[in-house]
This record gives sequence, structure tokens and C-alpha cells, in this order.
Amino acid sequence: MLEALGIDNYGIKNVVGSIVGFSGLLTGAMSAAGSRFITYAIGKGDLAEMKDVFRSSFHVQIIISIIILLALEIIGTWFLNNEANIPISRMFAANFVLQTAIMSLIIGLLSVPYNSLIIAHERMSLYAYLSIVDVALQFVTVLCVLHTQYDRLIMLSALQLCFSTCLTIFYAIYSRRNFEEARLSFAFNWKRIKELCSFSGWTYIGNATWVFNTQGLNMLVNSFFGVAFNAARGISGTVNGCIQNFVNSFTMAFTPQITKSYAANDKSYCFMLVNRGTRIACMLQILFIVPIFLEADTLLKIWLVEVPPLSAVFLRFALVESFVLSLSGSLMKLIRANGKIKRVVLETSIFSCLVFPLTWLAFRFGMPVWVSYPVMIIIYSAILVLYIYESYKLTAYDWKSYIKLVIRPSVVVVVFSFLPMLLVYNYFEECILRFMVMVPASVLWTSAVIYLWGLDKNEKMMLVSKIKSYKDKLSKKRK
Repeated sequence: MLEALGIDNYGIKNVVGSIVGFSGLLTGAMSAAGSRFITYAIGKGDLAEMKDVFRSSFHVQIIISIIILLALEIIGTWFLNNEANIPISRMFAANFVLQTAIMSLIIGLLSVPYNSLIIAHERMSLYAYLSIVDVALQFVTVLCVLHTQYDRLIMLSALQLCFSTCLTIFYAIYSRRNFEEARLSFAFNWKRIKELCSFSGWTYIGNATWVFNTQGLNMLVNSFFGVAFNAARGISGTVNGCIQNFVNSFTMAFTPQITKSYAANDKSYCFMLVNRGTRIACMLQILFIVPIFLEADTLLKIWLVEVPPLSAVFLRFALVESFVLSLSGSLMKLIRANGKIKRVVLETSIFSCLVFPLTWLAFRFGMPVWVSYPVMIIIYSAILVLYIYESYKLTAYDWKSYIKLVIRPSVVVVVFSFLPMLLVYNYFEECILRFMVMVPASVLWTSAVIYLWGLDKNEKMMLVSKIKSYKDKLSKKRK
């Protein structure tokens, strides 16, 4: 995609995405609210409540879509044409990208209730198949853009809108055919709508601070340093997003289980899932972080035709940032299962809002463009401590078990995974040969370290059992 668009067009795409991203956070907020209430109803076995939650969620999405459409058409268009640092010759294309992004956002908002149902019912295999379809569609998109005679940025935006619409239609058809509660009507339950809006409102505030810190930083970088560094941030975000998607595909199943076990008042099982989900997420992240962190420069040179400036530095910082965030994911799921999120959201939002002004001050005083990453890492490390404390206060979660079963093994695995690989890394000069040696060696070594010190006894037994089962299936097929 970077080759097809070029650095400037890729940076423009990232800037426009930042504008829409401020509103796209509503998708996550409503998805979290819908999934939580539907999953809670499933845990209680209440079909009538599930139907009511789905119907009310869809009504809320329609109202929000109208508000978002008006806001983006007024504020977003003004910002793009008056404040964004975009070449005049590319303004028409940038405005076209903005309009298609707004349409994609509205379509995505209307698909949220269906996505919530799929997650609540734990149809994880569906996401596996759709991930393959999504990657295939992205590949087809890039091929079309590479060979088009028209404006490539416009073509890319149009194709992405088309494919996202098709996927949304599929979600709706699948949900209606497989879930009894996926039925719409004009019957409004204002009490339920108020409950959903209250929960999603506080979730929205939490998501808003995250988008403010990520997309807002993209705008800061654009204002101080230009679109080339936006392209570098976009590259680091792409790699990081691939890793997070892989990790999420393993840990997504923990979310409904945490909510259902909490609804059933099975707190011991619920807390075990929180610790295990966080630890597995961390271990999977480390498995990717070690080889990519060490060989970021060579990886980007192989992958990209033209590497944007400081892309490797951004990528390394983004990997550390992602690891810090993965430490708190399951804790927030536990707090959402409890439902009392107001105080937690307010406290974490106050902390996280420091990222933007601190980065702005750093840029104003002439500090380098990559300084935004260390600022965010430090702030979100402090927020992790806050999550641990609030989980203990709200749910009687054993914070000592978190230190023992999550933090300690994660630190041990990071140290013992990196140290031997750093010795090998420093011994060789940067070249393709070192890349070919370091990547498989670091993956194998990190896997061994994770098995020895990152997994508990039960997880090791489960892993060995899965491997044996897979071998047995292969041997039967050969026979």
C-alpha cells in the first residue's frame, strides 16, 4: 500500500483517519456496552433481556450515527481544509477520502449490535474465517490500486468502502439467521436505552482519551513535522496492529467468559480467567516483539520499497507501548463485568489526558518526533497500577495473584528472551544473513522460554495435549 500510494499520500490517509478516528471511538464504546449487557443476559439465561438489549442497542446506534454524520461534515471538513498540513494539489483527494471514511464509519456503527451478538455467543471461528477474507480483500485492494490509471488514493478509499459495506451486510445476515434475539422493531425501551447510553457514555470517555492520545498525536506530528512522519507512524501502527490482531484472536474468547462467570457469581473462575488471559496476551506479544524489535531496520527494508524516516525507531517504541497496554486488558474486562466503571474511567482519563499536552510541550521545546512514545509508555504504566487497585476495590480481586501470575513471569520471559539474542545481534553486522538467522532463532528461543517460565502447570499440559492431538490427526490423514 505504501508503494502504491507513496509516502505523501500514505501520510494524508493517516491524517484523515485521525480526524474520523475521534468519532470512530463510539463504535468501540457501544460494542463494549452491547457485548457486556448481552453476555450478562446469556450468563443469566434470559432470552427476553437479550432481545431487549439488542433492539435498544440498534436504536441508540441510529441516533448516534445521525449526530456523528452532522459533526464530521461540519467540524471534520473544516479541520481538513483549514488546519491540516496537506499539499493544495491533494486537497480534493483528501476530501474524497474523508467522505468515504465517514460513510464507512456510519456503516460500522450500524453493524455494532450484530458484532456484539457474535462476540457474546463466542462464535470465534467466524472471526478466524473473516480474518482470512479481510486479508484477501486488502491484498486485492492493493493490487487494484497498483494497476489503476486513476487517482490511487481515491481508488483505495472507494474500494475500502465497498468491502467494509459487504462485510457489514454479511454480519447482519449471519446474526439474523443464527440468533433468535437479532430481531428489530420500533418498540423503544427508554429505560434500557438510558442504561446502555450511561455505560457506553463512560466507556466513550475512556475510549475518547485513547483516541485523543493516538489520533491526536498523529495531528500533532503532522503539524510539527509533516506528512512523512505520519507515514512512519502509520507503518509502525500497521505492524503493531497485525500483532495485536493475532493476540486478540487468542484472547477474545476470555471476554464473554469473564462476564458470564462474574454474572454467575463464580469469582474464583473469573479471576483465574483474568490472570490467564493477561498472561497469554503478554506471552504472545513477547513472541513477536523479540524478533521484530531486534531486526526492525532490516524487516522494513525488505518489506517496503521506500522506508519513511525513523520508521524503525517508531516501530520499536510502538512494540513496547503495545506490551504495556496488554498488561491491563483483562483487568478492564473484569471492571466492565462488574458494571461500575464511572470512577475508574474518570481516574484513568485524567491520567491519560496528560499524554497530549506533555507531548505538545516536548515538541514546542524542540524534542525529537519519537518522544511521544516514551511519554505514553510512562503514563499508561501508571494507569496499569490504577487498574489493579480498582479491580481489588470493586471485585475483591487478588492483586497479589496478578503480581505473582502475570507481572513476574512476564518480566522473567522478557529478560531471558532478549539477553541471549542481544549477544548474537551485536556479534553480526546488519545484513540479510543476520536477519535469516535472528528471526527463526529468536522465535524458537522465546517459545522455549515462554514454555519454561511463562506458562503454569495446567497450561503446559493443555499445550502438550493440543500438540499430541494435532499429531494424531496428521498421522490419521497420512494413513
